[in-house]
Amino acid sequence: MWNVLKVRYALGGKLVAKPLLKTIICETLLLLPNEIINYVVKHVWFFSSTEDAWAYTFNGRDVKDKHFIFLSDELMHQEKEDIRYTILHEIGHIILKHKNSIGRQQTQSEIKKQEIEADLFAKKYLNYF
Repeated sequence: MWNVLKVRYALGGKLVAKPLLKTIICETLLLLPNEIINYVVKHVWFFSSTEDAWAYTFNGRDVKDKHFIFLSDELMHQEKEDIRYTILHEIGHIILKHKNSIGRQQTQSEIKKQEIEADLFAKKYLNYF
């Protein structure tokens, strides 16, 4: 059902990055089952630097009940497999309903557990097992 062009179209304005990273994000999503792709294209925004903007502004209606994944420019200096791993790891946090520690206290064991679970999610879809 899904291909790179359909994923890119479905993400629309929720995919903010340079062209190569946009392609890698879309290709990486294709490693996931359809139900996860369906969720991601509706509820997740991907951000990185673009060639034509230094900053972005969003309206509260744009981002209500959405998840954000920020991918740094430094990530693009890594191997493609590492980029995919990072994308899947971050999607794992969302799908597994992890809480982030911004604005809330988490114990080190809570953080470690969530990181292990997100790692296992990424490894599963990269066929590391």
